[in-house]
Amino acid sequence: MRILALSIAVAALVPLMSMPHASAQPVAGATYTGTHSGGGAVEFPVSGDGSQVLGFTAYDVPGDACEFQGPWFLPIALDIVDDSFGPGIPGLYEVSGSFPSEGNAEGTLRLVVEDPACDSGVVDWTATASFPTPTPSPSPAVGGIAELPEVSDSSAPNYLALAGLAAAALVALIASGWYTRGRRLR
Repeated sequence: MRILALSIAVAALVPLMSMPHASAQPVAGATYTGTHSGGGAVEFPVSGDGSQVLGFTAYDVPGDACEFQGPWFLPIALDIVDDSFGPGIPGLYEVSGSFPSEGNAEGTLRLVVEDPACDSGVVDWTATASFPTPTPSPSPAVGGIAELPEVSDSSAPNYLALAGLAAAALVALIASGWYTRGRRLR
């Protein structure tokens, strides 16, 4: 009887143990930003179709004999398969990650250089998705009365110069007319 109960219990637990861990699809087109266990930051964009991580950047990663200061960028695309990506470049820039829930990512990274010898060891990281704020485009005007555009005051001196020139020409014309009239009358 005990063997039968144990067999039933094991039969009930086997399907539960073989179920995949909970995971979510990456947010397509998002940029994930977060921190790593060494105290710095991580950042990576996901392609618009959600199939690739388009590079990976780690900031200020401590090493055993040095510190990987500033941004360390992995310039290759990593395929996302079964909600996971990696391995990066083994022995140089190792990075792997997964998407355990909507908008969240976690994983490990390791940076290695040979001269001078330095190894960050395995560093854990977590990140969340964010989107750039879209700039709304103005809607085009349809019909109606258009307002006159504002005109700068820089054209006002041009009108004054033309008016002064016209007045001087008029004075010269009148003076020549009076001069001519006076010569004819003599």
